[in-house]
Amino acid sequence: MSKKKKKKNVPQVTRPATTRSGGITTYYRKGKKCQCASERPAGSTEERDRRHAKRSERQRLLTRVFTLVDRLMKILLRKLANANSWVPFAKDTPMTAPNLCHKVNATACDEHGVANFRAFMFSVGWLAVPLYTRVRRDAWTFTLEWRHHGILDETRDNDTLVVGYFYDCLPDAPRVLHLPAVTRAAGTATFTLPDPEGPGREPLSPDTVVHIYPYLAGPDTDEYTRSVYLRVPPSADDTLG
Repeated sequence: MSKKKKKKNVPQVTRPATTRSGGITTYYRKGKKCQCASERPAGSTEERDRRHAKRSERQRLLTRVFTLVDRLMKILLRKLANANSWVPFAKDTPMTAPNLCHKVNATACDEHGVANFRAFMFSVGWLAVPLYTRVRRDAWTFTLEWRHHGILDETRDNDTLVVGYFYDCLPDAPRVLHLPAVTRAAGTATFTLPDPEGPGREPLSPDTVVHIYPYLAGPDTDEYTRSVYLRVPPSADDTLG
C-alpha cells in the first residue's frame, strides 16, 4: 500500500492593499508595484463638498426636484399596487416602469411636489377613455358619471375604475382609491375618500380642493386607459364637456 505524501505547508502570500493618495492609485500586479491616476479625486468627502459648493443655484434646484420626484414616483408606484399601468406600458419601451413614470411626470413637478396638476398622469394606456360627463362633491364624497364613447369603448364593459388623487395642500403625496366593484358599464360611481388627513394625521379642511385622476383597468390588469384630470373644489356640481 502506497503512502500518501504529506502536503507541505505553503505560506500564504498577502497581496498589498490598493491605496490612493494625492490623486495617484497604487496597486500590485503579479508582485510588481504599479501606479496610475485615480479615477476619483482623493479625499472624496472634502472634494465632494467642494464640488457641491461650486454648483449653481439652478443645479441645486434641479437636484432637489429630481430627488423629490424620485421619492414621489416610488410612493405612487407602491400605491398603484396591482393596478399599475406603467409596468405593461414600459414593456414596449427601452425603459423600466419607474423610469418611464419619472420621465412622464417630472416636468409637472417642482421641489415641493406637483405644480402642474393638469399635466400629471396616474395612468398611461391605449384603452378607450370614457366620456366623463359630470362630477359632484359633498364634503369628501364624490359622484362621477360617464358614458360610452364610440364602438371600441362599448366592448370594454368589464373594465374597473381606479381613482388617483391629490389633496391640493399635499402636492407630494399621491393617493389611490381602487374600486374593483365599479365597472365601465355602470356609468357612474359614488365614493368617499378614506384619508382626508395631513402628514401628522390631522384632519384636512373640507374646503380643500381635490385633484382626481380617474382611469379604467382591464380585467387582467394588463390594459388601461390613460388617466383624466379633474379639479374638484368644495360643493362642486359640474357638467363636463
